[in-house]
Amino acid sequence: MSDLPELVELSNGTETLTFDGGNTANPDDDVLLIGEDGVEGWFETPDDKTVMSERGQGDGAHDVWASDILYSARVLTLHFVVSAHDRQGVVRLLNRVRRVCAHSKVRFRLRDAGYDCYTTGRATVKASAKYANDGWLDDCTITVTCERPEILSMDEYTCQLSAMHVSGGNVGLRYGPGYWTEWQGARNASPSLMHTESNIGLRGLAYPLNYGLKLDGVGSNVGLLYNNGTSRAYPVFVVHGPMDGVRLDFPGTQQSIVCDQTVRDVPLVLDCRSRTAQLGGQDVSRQLEQRGFPTIPAGGSLRVTLSNLGTGFVDCSVRDTYM
Repeated sequence: MSDLPELVELSNGTETLTFDGGNTANPDDDVLLIGEDGVEGWFETPDDKTVMSERGQGDGAHDVWASDILYSARVLTLHFVVSAHDRQGVVRLLNRVRRVCAHSKVRFRLRDAGYDCYTTGRATVKASAKYANDGWLDDCTITVTCERPEILSMDEYTCQLSAMHVSGGNVGLRYGPGYWTEWQGARNASPSLMHTESNIGLRGLAYPLNYGLKLDGVGSNVGLLYNNGTSRAYPVFVVHGPMDGVRLDFPGTQQSIVCDQTVRDVPLVLDCRSRTAQLGGQDVSRQLEQRGFPTIPAGGSLRVTLSNLGTGFVDCSVRDTYM
């Protein structure tokens, strides 16, 4: 059993490189291997960048609220080895590494001990100056600087909320069949007896009461999202029309997202980390009436309610988040 991670994947959206931890590598292939120094910066928190104000009198600094504790960008360093059968194989693999990293945002994925997570950033490559004529080149590194320091699970928690819409037919309070005709006849015959049940054949209210609202399809307008990570998570809500605006409430948090943007064929994306609304890649945050973008605490959950009318639906998603 290797003491190294099972694998690291580096992808730029077009091409993917795999760095093997040594458990599944085929000795007959030219491969990239994780070096014996592994990956630095993965299980560490980034540098603290919380601003403190020193006390004018007394020891130490003024208290810092938990919500004000902030971290710098995450920096990962992957030590890797190029294992090939000749110098041509070494150069070919190094060129693939440089092609994936150059002028690209990369996704750095690490699978280890049952956890499968990723983060994104920009990468630089340093290769050993050794000639490697035997096809083995070690002391190489890839450094990935991640502006967003969170590490996210590859798996998503998702739920879909269906909007409420007005159903056809009679709505509101409804009486039994023939009630109105019999009531009018009883009133004309004898106003003093118009409330007598025997005269009007009272059917009473028809149950269940129909208020004219129903869910679109067989879904629900309430969902639950979870975060089993170590840091707060930021959910994403994708609104599919047709809907004339959207309202999402989060019971227990006193927060709501209300957006007046009309949604038709192009979905509306509500991102809780950037606290923005986007439609077709364009920022429409000016349409936000309430900006109660929630977070999900580590080990916690969030209840979501779609509170407005329409015939569309909302896809809700979040990933376990680690710091």
